[in-house]
Amino acid sequence: MRNTTEDVDPWKSADPALAVALGELDWYRRAAGRARNANRISEVLLLVMSAATTVAAALAATAWLTATLAAGSLILTGLRKSFDWHDRWVSFTARWSELRPVIHQYRLRSDDHRDEETQRMLLATVDDIVGNETEKWASRRRKMADHSQEDAP
Repeated sequence: MRNTTEDVDPWKSADPALAVALGELDWYRRAAGRARNANRISEVLLLVMSAATTVAAALAATAWLTATLAAGSLILTGLRKSFDWHDRWVSFTARWSELRPVIHQYRLRSDDHRDEETQRMLLATVDDIVGNETEKWASRRRKMADHSQEDAP
């Protein structure tokens, strides 16, 4: 289920199908932006921390400083693997790109051609796109869990 900051019920709008679709489109846009930012920040931090570890070791910095930098790099690497911000960014952007033209085609219809059947088709398409994304996410998580169990001693 999507978390929204708005308490607006799309089913109470003049065109509920469009309201639901636009809500999903907006969710994917925001989620892609968050994943993109997290990916970029984690990439930069990992590079900086890895380089700082090497510099600290070369300068014969205290052991705790070098170890802390190395541990920070290791933790950041684990977070990147766990949250997979890059893949989420790509995936959310792809779903946004799938939803957008569907909504555009629906909006190009005049109001009198947005009958109940057309609204059902829009909702079915939105549900398929969101459902496929959810299944891909679940599949990735299952694969990660399977690989973790295989790697365990």
